[in-house]
Amino acid sequence: MSEHGRRPVAILVVDRERVIRMVTTDLLEDVGFRAIEAHDAREALDLLERHQDVRLLITGHTLPGHTDGIRLAHLVHTRWPAIRIIVTSGGMSRTQDELPLGARLIRKPYQFDDLLREVEGLLGQNDEPDQGAPVLPESIGLQTPLSAASGGVNISGPTPEPDKT
Repeated sequence: MSEHGRRPVAILVVDRERVIRMVTTDLLEDVGFRAIEAHDAREALDLLERHQDVRLLITGHTLPGHTDGIRLAHLVHTRWPAIRIIVTSGGMSRTQDELPLGARLIRKPYQFDDLLREVEGLLGQNDEPDQGAPVLPESIGLQTPLSAASGGVNISGPTPEPDKT
């Protein structure tokens, strides 16, 4: 989420039910995310155009208007393939097979802990480490700095003092 002065991860929550949107966004913000609300697919797409930092879409299956949550998920996946997607549905007729590749389906009613587990799992995919330098595989050897005697330039930092223990 938010470390080292970075902004919290932005999540777009789309649901026709105002109470569900409000509770979900409040709970996401309570654990450190930045949540944005939309009531239908059109508003969601407009917000995605304006908020380039959204990393996850949580949408209900049934939305007002002509575009449902499954169609919205496909539109977002096509236009913004890096955005992770969760579709929530109270209907038992929807299956995981209807969703874009990598999207998740959560059945309503769900526990917030279950939603949070899915959110963190999806956001953890293909993310770079939050801190520290990348670890080199053991098969890649580090080169020692060239010395002036061999015609090279020494670009290393100060030599560490020997261990005195």
